[in-house]
Amino acid sequence: MSRGGLLTIGVEEEYQIIDETGELHSHIDTLLAKAEPRLGEKVKREMMQSVVEVGTTICEDVDEARAQLGEMRQTLAELLQPEGLRIACAGTHPTSRWDTQQITDHDRYKMLEEELQDVVRALVIFGLHVHVAIPDKELRVGVLNEARYFLPHLLALSTSSPFWMGRNTGLKSYRSVIWSNFPRTGIPPDLGSYDEYENYVDLLVKTGSIDNGKKIWWDLRAHPSFPTLEFRVCDMPTRLDETICLAALMQAICAKLLQLRSRNLGFRKYMPALIAENKWRAIRYGIDGNLIDFGKQAEVPMRELALELLEFVDDVVDDLGSRKAVEYVHTILAEGTSADRQLRVLRETGDVHKVVEMLAGETVPATQRARD
Repeated sequence: MSRGGLLTIGVEEEYQIIDETGELHSHIDTLLAKAEPRLGEKVKREMMQSVVEVGTTICEDVDEARAQLGEMRQTLAELLQPEGLRIACAGTHPTSRWDTQQITDHDRYKMLEEELQDVVRALVIFGLHVHVAIPDKELRVGVLNEARYFLPHLLALSTSSPFWMGRNTGLKSYRSVIWSNFPRTGIPPDLGSYDEYENYVDLLVKTGSIDNGKKIWWDLRAHPSFPTLEFRVCDMPTRLDETICLAALMQAICAKLLQLRSRNLGFRKYMPALIAENKWRAIRYGIDGNLIDFGKQAEVPMRELALELLEFVDDVVDDLGSRKAVEYVHTILAEGTSADRQLRVLRETGDVHKVVEMLAGETVPATQRARD
């Protein structure tokens, strides 16, 4: 917890390294050598050499996260520019092929490739991970069980991967489809206690299924090393404002659920299979689809549910200092998610390569480059 009892957060983003033609470019070793003196441990390797991961320190609020992520996007763009390279943000690359990517030379990645074969070789996807600190273990599991309900809503607002290897997939989050091939992914089960979760992890370790809890890749998990809930469901947003909006929503959802618990008011839990129905709708349609309101047992437009989510967290966002950040939801609904904007560019130009240029331009806007 942070000063004043507010929930601290940490945000991880995964960026695409692209060349002058807009294709993915294996460059992580060279980039890290230049970036580490300036960004230190905030910048890391990922499975593919064309990916760079960044992570904030523990942040008191979303404004602090915004400042750090903005600096990292800008710094990496500056370091890549002399070599004609750029960063771009989206859940998938619109055109590059997975079977031409180079896997990073690291023992962990070699072990994963040996275990998972083509499932891991096709992992040319990019996500947003947000940690929200909940130090009490039982509260953490309780909030996890309840916060699962909102995972499809968060995914719908983040959708940014309509393309795969040059094809319009017809889905708003094809990244979610690729990721679902991994074991131990998807909507987490209902956990009766933290002990039940630990026993599950211990059994998988004991039986050689995993070597540690980090290989449980649910859409929302109690992190095995940190006292946090980690939201993992989202595509990588293109605009920094989108990332901060989603991080603020996740923090606010946790704060609201904790507030309800403190008043002995529980939030109803739903079967993972029901939440998965909504997740599929988010994958397919993004903000333009209908999700199921389980209480009403009826379909409701996702756009209405996004506004209901803002109402749900309204009484906690001022204490968190995140009202402006969460209200960016209105901009997402007005202008579309990254997936919607990508598809708009394709409709207007007929050229999927123009989509990549749009992504690079929105990732580090020219106004920001000029200002900085």
